[in-house]
Amino acid sequence: MRKHWDFFKESDTSMGVFYPLHYVVAAFESEERAKIVEIRFLDAGFAREDVAVADGRFVVDLLETTDGSNLIEKAQQTVVRAVGTEFGYLDDDRKIADKGGAFVFAYAPDDESTARATDVLTFAHPIYARRYNALGIHRIHYPRQSVL
Repeated sequence: MRKHWDFFKESDTSMGVFYPLHYVVAAFESEERAKIVEIRFLDAGFAREDVAVADGRFVVDLLETTDGSNLIEKAQQTVVRAVGTEFGYLDDDRKIADKGGAFVFAYAPDDESTARATDVLTFAHPIYARRYNALGIHRIHYPRQSVL
């Protein structure tokens, strides 16, 4: 069953799929590494309440799950699956979680905070990072799929 995380300031779903609006999500190989990067976000001026680390199992098993979706959400998910965007990202997240990885979430509601987040991630070397916009998902850093 999907869990809503109180950490999120805005909607965390769209069309029945996990979609934390205005958040940067960055994947790392371990929770320890993610916590180091969390500190870098704080050092870059992000507020404590705007940055969090979540282990991979929490993200994929509770936040991103579609188990327990109602009929409307299932219909919306069918549309999203046909377009082929969000579910591909969820598959990538599952691969990271299965390897023991973790995620850093940073609230970046505007261009300035998004630029600061991008700067932090330039030197943090995430496996991948993306930002959820109102009109789509922006890839901040994404390797070729064969790397995942």
